[in-house]
Amino acid sequence: MRICFLGTNERMSYLQGLASPGVELDNMADFAGTAKRPSSIESRGEEIELAVWVIERAIEAERRGFDAVITGCFGDPGVEAARERVRIPVIAPGETALLTARMIGQHFSVLSPLPETVPIVREQIHRTGMHPFVASIRSFGVPVERIRDRDPKTVADLIALGRRCVNEDGADAIVCACASMSLLADEIAPRIGVPVVNSVRLSLRAAEMLVGAGLTHSAVTFPQPVKLGAA
Repeated sequence: MRICFLGTNERMSYLQGLASPGVELDNMADFAGTAKRPSSIESRGEEIELAVWVIERAIEAERRGFDAVITGCFGDPGVEAARERVRIPVIAPGETALLTARMIGQHFSVLSPLPETVPIVREQIHRTGMHPFVASIRSFGVPVERIRDRDPKTVADLIALGRRCVNEDGADAIVCACASMSLLADEIAPRIGVPVVNSVRLSLRAAEMLVGAGLTHSAVTFPQPVKLGAA
């Protein structure tokens, strides 16, 4: 099984270490494309920029014979449009994390990097139909690029915020609405006391599951646009 991961070499190496036997990941680092990828996603405008980048790479991944694509941003920019253009599974980390959180708890909290990203996260929660099961959405107040530094104080503050969700909001699980934040899940979960969903790792398992089961998104829900040559 060959999976295209639309992320950095560091994160790809992390996922390759978790992959099932026989699963190979590649991020098509040799593909230049025409779209540019923002350094971080903290606004709707940056989501639009990333969406074009994701669509272009999903098309190229299918052309190269990959079995699935994993996108790299919790907000899932471009995923639905990419599903219109390819028949291989396109895995959305945010969608995967939110649906999984509902499987493991009744009311979960979602941690968003910044106050200005909270409305975007709220919209995403409603799109997935998970809003009845959300105990709270809280802003961490830390830019994505600072979260990537894994500073001990940042980690401690994230743990403290997660505990507030449990103690004050009644959360029985935590979803980090940021891929960089999600990668801290294994470190912070034992100190918060409830499951913390790692959207990056879950995306790999979702890709393996769908490909292994012979499933992909429905062409009825995601038809190829007629003007692009669909029958």
